[in-house]
Amino acid sequence: MASVPPAVAEAYLRLQSGDAGGALEAARRALAAEPSNARAHLVAGIALRLTNRLGEAATALARAQELDPRDSAAAYEAGVVKQLQGDAEGALECFERSARLRPEFFAAHFSAGLLRADRREWALAGACLRRVLELRPGQPEALLHLALVLAREGRHGEAEATFVQALASHPGHEGIVRAFGQYAASRGNFRRAASLFAEGARLQPSDAALPMFLAQCELLSGRWTEGWAAYAGREPRRAFERAAAARGRPYKVPAADELQGRTVTIVGEQGLGDTLFFLRWVPALRAAGARVRFAGDARLHAMLERTDLFDAFDSAQAAEASEAVVLAGDLPTLFPGSDPAAIRSLRIAALPERLAKWKAALEAAGPRPWLGVQWRAGTPREAQAHALSKNEPLEALFTALATVPGTLAAIQRDLRPGEIEKASRAAGRPVHDMSGVNGELEDVLALVALLDRHVAVSSTTLHLAAAAGIGWWMSRRVPEMVFSATVRQLRADAGETP
Repeated sequence: MASVPPAVAEAYLRLQSGDAGGALEAARRALAAEPSNARAHLVAGIALRLTNRLGEAATALARAQELDPRDSAAAYEAGVVKQLQGDAEGALECFERSARLRPEFFAAHFSAGLLRADRREWALAGACLRRVLELRPGQPEALLHLALVLAREGRHGEAEATFVQALASHPGHEGIVRAFGQYAASRGNFRRAASLFAEGARLQPSDAALPMFLAQCELLSGRWTEGWAAYAGREPRRAFERAAAARGRPYKVPAADELQGRTVTIVGEQGLGDTLFFLRWVPALRAAGARVRFAGDARLHAMLERTDLFDAFDSAQAAEASEAVVLAGDLPTLFPGSDPAAIRSLRIAALPERLAKWKAALEAAGPRPWLGVQWRAGTPREAQAHALSKNEPLEALFTALATVPGTLAAIQRDLRPGEIEKASRAAGRPVHDMSGVNGELEDVLALVALLDRHVAVSSTTLHLAAAAGIGWWMSRRVPEMVFSATVRQLRADAGETP
């Protein structure tokens, strides 16, 4: 076996110590002395990749493979670079070539398995991951991803057993605990999911998503006290607590019996829809003898004033000087055990002039019954892991509505090109574009107040419909686990059509 030039050996040592710049310098000294040294090109490629010079890294690794076509490491590293460049097809080819050159190289099989899974080639992905486990029995990431692949294949018995094996072998592995919890939730086993999310939160107390996952499971189980307690871990509350502590006024939710005769400022710290939902507890707060101010989004002020439940309105910043502050999301904790489904939404009357405007628009569109339809809402999960992102398949939804009589009005915010045309084809009749209603909340309230039926995913619009007192059909989804090579999260893949 040929000896390794000193500069190449130095380059490897510098890579191992995390000194990518020094490794690149050493590799270049080796190449100056011996331009055809494949290992020097390899280490240069790795160092260039670590310094995010991907084009140069690809060139160096291509040269390494040309000089030594049997080098599995060069093929593997070329795959890593291609993956970083967004070339999944080229990366997969490199990883599989690396695995053929060195069948015992578990990392190549693992990377190929993840890419096969990204392509939804579940059987091939499973074969790669099982090979990893043959080479490295009990390897936690391979067990985890194999469980996810089996679940996506619909082999739930095997998926469950693999999750159990992974957790038994690695009880403190946060990724396994989290993914198993998400899988359990996707199967409707909210009690097990809650237990797993609670353990995940213990392992990763700084993770703001886990308390939200836990809260969702507890609330879906009807365990209101436990659910709202977990909901206290949401990031908006954490941020409010940090700011309050910095001002020397730590935030603490008062007891309801402490509020009689006092002015309570409710801070709307969340989105419009969530704030409207939580304000259903305001009548109970008034019944407890409290005066109520609202500090939050000014777009709600005029609407809330018409309920005659609020004494004053302010911005959220003005809440700092209040004698008693309660975040809107904490209102349920003032009344432990209360079932939100048993407490009706605030009733808010629409403005007469807005009603007239939208009645004319609906009459021009067609005869009653008038059905308003919305199929997308929430924060994308790519932006926030625990987000309640809702997305009903457009064509399936309107196909289901094809047999429902009436005039269809699309009230979807941020319509995408071609959606109205697709909806009309699926429904077999015109779908009228009324997305412009979303410019102002008063318009939304007026339009939904006029509808005979509101067909929607959960959204601010749906909360306004509840405030208007109209009937609605809502898409109710049990989240289904989805596999990704880099992200494990819940996504609503299957729903209930009206």
